[in-house]
Amino acid sequence: MPEPTRNTPANVVTTIQDCYSIMLILIAGITGSLGQRLAQVALERGLSVRGLGRNPSKLNAELSERLESFVESDSYYDIIALEKALVSVDAVVAAYAPHPVMDLDAQLLLARATERAGIKVYIASAWSRDWTNLKYGDFEHYNNHIAFEHQIATTSPIRPVYVFSGLFADLLFTPYGPGAFSKGGQGPDMYYYGDGENNKWPWNTQDDVAEWTIDILLHAPGVLAGDGGYFKICSGVATITELATTYEKVFKTRVNVTRKGTLHDLEGQLARLRKLKGRAGYFEYMGEAAAVVASKGLWENTDVTVLDQFRHPTSLEEFLSREKIAGRMV
Repeated sequence: MPEPTRNTPANVVTTIQDCYSIMLILIAGITGSLGQRLAQVALERGLSVRGLGRNPSKLNAELSERLESFVESDSYYDIIALEKALVSVDAVVAAYAPHPVMDLDAQLLLARATERAGIKVYIASAWSRDWTNLKYGDFEHYNNHIAFEHQIATTSPIRPVYVFSGLFADLLFTPYGPGAFSKGGQGPDMYYYGDGENNKWPWNTQDDVAEWTIDILLHAPGVLAGDGGYFKICSGVATITELATTYEKVFKTRVNVTRKGTLHDLEGQLARLRKLKGRAGYFEYMGEAAAVVASKGLWENTDVTVLDQFRHPTSLEEFLSREKIAGRMV
């Protein structure tokens, strides 16, 4: 077999166990929380990593020194920077911040530049709850993911990798998580409608997501050949009741879990908020929309991907204990 080079097709490289080190991946959005974790794991796996972002000073200094290079861009639509960043790259990881403009506009520009560069391996910025069972408009925050997936599927030779992670653990105990966790005068509060205390919510730590995403890139069948695919991962699954119970155990603080009404009440509240706030104000009713989807069981991850290379998942108690020691979530 000939000696592999930087231009060797990715599917050929994967047949040689010791050649991952020649593989160059671009992480767009590398300065973000997940982007830096992905870069760290990729480097630990022996890959070469190039970063793309606006502000290299946001990178961990040690990580910055280990990068193959960092391409600085003025904006997500800096086409010159995109094309420079993609030179001789074998795979692209879009780790943009979860913002509507980045989810759709920025990803389309990056994907089109990836096409022009002749790169087949593209991991989309889709670390989220599984939206494949949703219709456009069911959950406004994912409309842009659905639109991107449709546009690429119908107009591009690229077959992206989509990784569905459920909620990041960092969001579980915030107003954006299940039960709209908040700290009122009487202590932490969570609420639900109908039988919502028993709805199941997949979640992941960012450390698990970073590890498993790179494992999927390197080891999931067909990924390095450019076949793409949909992969579901999770550190765990929890109900509102289980979230509250685990929080109480770790922080020794009672969580007040309240039933606010029926599922019909929730649907009515969501309809009123959609009319009042409009589409541009969807962040203000995202919790209600998520709860309606959860009531239908559509957030539950079935057919979860588990590869032999995956690390042992982090438990909710482990995550909260680390947050407590670090002085967060107090």
